[in-house]
Amino acid sequence: MSKRALVLSYFVVLAVLHQDFWWKADPTLVLGVLPISLAYHVAWTLFVAVGWFLAGRYCWPVGLDAEPGSPAAPTVPASPPVDPTAAR
Repeated sequence: MSKRALVLSYFVVLAVLHQDFWWKADPTLVLGVLPISLAYHVAWTLFVAVGWFLAGRYCWPVGLDAEPGSPAAPTVPASPPVDPTAAR
């Protein structure tokens, strides 16, 4: 399985886990002040941040943010010159 597929799978799992209906009626407080559902979403948000880090690390196109002319820059074939009189 490729790294891109793993990152995509990670986000699919996070999307499923975002539906936290099991905490809906639980009155438990974390650290005495934070409802369990809110604490769950705080942890979920941290895992989403890790997912975006992984997406940027393993799914970002190579050389996209490189300076033009550097060896890492993508090479784009030059378009042929346009004859301005041919369009008339």
